[in-house]
Amino acid sequence: MAHRPFRWFPHDGKRHAVPERLVVGDAGATLCGREVAVPHDRPSKTEWCWPTCGVCDSAWRSREGILPFPRAADRAVVRR
Repeated sequence: MAHRPFRWFPHDGKRHAVPERLVVGDAGATLCGREVAVPHDRPSKTEWCWPTCGVCDSAWRSREGILPFPRAADRAVVRR
């Protein structure tokens, strides 16, 4: 599997994309520009279920070369 420069991390009520290099105690920024510090405690199971930040998702997809979501074809299938 290819190395991914970002990973998902729950912060402030949403799951945000953060640089993979951030470790416990590090401060950095999410792809949407929010400042974040990686805490010593692991996120709870509930926090991993928070909704994904739309701005982080769009930026991540763009950097990974993945089409935006939802795609036009996805919406067409729903309308049937």
